[in-house]
Amino acid sequence: MEKMQTKDFINGLKDALEIEDKDQKITLETNLKELEDYDSLSILSIIAMIDKNFGKQIPSSDFVKITTVRTLMKLIGKEYFVET
Repeated sequence: MEKMQTKDFINGLKDALEIEDKDQKITLETNLKELEDYDSLSILSIIAMIDKNFGKQIPSSDFVKITTVRTLMKLIGKEYFVET
């Protein structure tokens, strides 16, 4: 299993959320629910991105528990990420 660096995951997340503003900063503590582009369609995009990159399927119902990028990464599993 190949591990992903946090910055690459965040970039993939920005793509999934279709965030066009290159200056918009996303960190581990960013509250996803406060992002303008976070909606049900973006959740589906994030689910697809996780499946593609990690081969892991996360039910959309689990997204109720997710607040920050860090909690999303914990849900995926810390074994999938390189410590940076």
